[in-house]
Amino acid sequence: MLRKVNMIALCTLLGAASVPAQATDLGSLLGSAEKEASNLLEGVSSETASNPLTSLLSTDLGVDDKQAAGGAGALLAMAYQTLGEGQSSELLKMVPGMDSLTSMIPGDLGSNLSNMESVDKVFNMLGMDSGMVQKFAPVILKHLTGAGASESLISDLASAWGTPA
Repeated sequence: MLRKVNMIALCTLLGAASVPAQATDLGSLLGSAEKEASNLLEGVSSETASNPLTSLLSTDLGVDDKQAAGGAGALLAMAYQTLGEGQSSELLKMVPGMDSLTSMIPGDLGSNLSNMESVDKVFNMLGMDSGMVQKFAPVILKHLTGAGASESLISDLASAWGTPA
């Protein structure tokens, strides 16, 4: 028993000694956290900017990368929640980096997107009117069709988004 306690104490001591002291006060700790968050957002932004779907939407519709990613993310998140398990899996395979697109949805609304009204709200928060939803949907469907999505997935997405396939 004493041997276990000594080993735990030794491991704890070695662990504490190996942790670098980066922050000497609360201000530098907060500054460090802010820098980490900024770096994380830059990584997400560069990932969404390099996403082929984001690039396509930006080029075809004249929206910025954040609007393209957030708008696509809103439509895809809503569809993901309404599709069956098989089609949801196919959608994830068809849209690499879908998580980075949905991370651009403002106000943590991604998990609450269950209908087109909620998608419209996201578009409004991104500075786009709800009419842009009907411009995004055909571009996304065309992209997914070109990527080899099944006809049933395209049909169900078009139905969920209220747009012709």
